[in-house]
Amino acid sequence: MVQKYISEPFVEERREQPYVGIPILAGLSEWDEVNGLVGELFNWLNIKGIKPAGAPFFRYWCLGDSGSKYKMEVGVPVKRMVTGDERVIASYIPGGSYLSAMHKGHPGSLQKSIDLLEQWAVQEGLDIDKRWEGEDEIWNGRFEFYVTDPETEPDLNKWAIEIAFLLMRDDAA
Repeated sequence: MVQKYISEPFVEERREQPYVGIPILAGLSEWDEVNGLVGELFNWLNIKGIKPAGAPFFRYWCLGDSGSKYKMEVGVPVKRMVTGDERVIASYIPGGSYLSAMHKGHPGSLQKSIDLLEQWAVQEGLDIDKRWEGEDEIWNGRFEFYVTDPETEPDLNKWAIEIAFLLMRDDAA
């Protein structure tokens, strides 16, 4: 399973994590706007005197493709819940079991790692927490954490991006 651009997948339990984010509906042609929201969030946090508690991330609610838009949020973890405003929402990353792997390399090849991680979940019999509403595949916890700081590592080929999928809860336990 291990490829040159993805680490060995693992499952871990995570606690609920508050964050601030900006929701956006964007197609692939609008990705510069999506990326620009990271800086906007860090500026917002700085103005409010709030320190980030982790790497910025993209949370995908509903996936798009080359012809449709992604329903998503650009977020930054914070230590405790804060009050948002008309642009910035306050929410939380759900606690639970996550399937994770580290993508290593250019974000342009990230989809290969995501596909491999989804295939690995199927092979291992893991149920990712998602559902279908008509034609839309809705995810309850699909995240990409951008762990490499672009200011200290501008070479996209050396980036690390953590992929994390929330797994279905076993309520029978």
